[in-house]
Amino acid sequence: MIMERIAVRFFLGFVLSTFLWEAAVAHGGVVQEDDLCVIKVNYLRAHFKIYQPRVSGHEQFCEDLPAASESVFIMEYQHDALKSMPIDFRIIRDVTGKGRFARMEDVEQLGDLDGVTVFYQPAMIEPDVFTVMHEFAEEGEFIGIVSATQLDTRKVYAAVFPFEVGFTGVGYWPFFIAVLVLLQLQYLLMSGRLKGWIKRRSPGVAAGILLCALLIAPVAADEGGLRVSYSTPAGPPEINRIHSWILHLESAEGMPVENATIEVSGGMPEHDHGLPTQPRVTEELGNGDYRLDGMRFHMRGYWEITLTVGTAEGASVIVIPLQL
Repeated sequence: MIMERIAVRFFLGFVLSTFLWEAAVAHGGVVQEDDLCVIKVNYLRAHFKIYQPRVSGHEQFCEDLPAASESVFIMEYQHDALKSMPIDFRIIRDVTGKGRFARMEDVEQLGDLDGVTVFYQPAMIEPDVFTVMHEFAEEGEFIGIVSATQLDTRKVYAAVFPFEVGFTGVGYWPFFIAVLVLLQLQYLLMSGRLKGWIKRRSPGVAAGILLCALLIAPVAADEGGLRVSYSTPAGPPEINRIHSWILHLESAEGMPVENATIEVSGGMPEHDHGLPTQPRVTEELGNGDYRLDGMRFHMRGYWEITLTVGTAEGASVIVIPLQL
């Protein structure tokens, strides 16, 4: 029974993490770092922002825009090399069929882009801030393409970013809310509160609630079968709030693992940075449970928490995927 439960939880956890990972990286060239929008043109980076002064005043957007209106696209270089490189900017209608998951190779497969281009700024060298303006005539899905040419080698670096004009702001939020609800159910189950509540309900209701809570428990495993799950006693993690985790270690047979040493690292692989704090295990609680203090996340996105677990049988490295 324990093994079946673990298998189901691990499978669903894998499916959820895969979906959330794709959602997190779907927009391609533009990412958020420290509350700033950053576009990556290969290894070259620039702060990227869009304004719609007629409808949104000074409000700044990373990609999706609320209305078809005059839009100002701005890049502030982080790499000095961009100051001396010809840069061109193109917006095409998204006819790739990939939506937010469109990549440069999908655009290249379209061949001649003139038929789907709604705006094109020929290559120019702008030593300070790259700025272009376009007024959208209609709402819809588009793809922005930024190309920078290295003068000495004539090598072209490009980035694409799918975006929507007339964006409603709904996106993946219904899915995220459902996940948060299920995570809260899991917390109630692990804390024992849910068990007392369902005893007062009918067997059918109790079984349904237990099934939902058990399925979404975050579980990760190494190749040898050592498994780690966790809970957050203070509720779901919040941005820039230091909080604690309760780690639970068990063997492939479902037996609690005690007297283990645990080292914690991690970060955001897409952003090439680690954790903003140095979390550590401060207490072994018994029955395979360990208290991990000092956890903090300073921005939303896809994180990986890496645990190096030492036991009498040897060392194991386990990666826990986490989408905030």
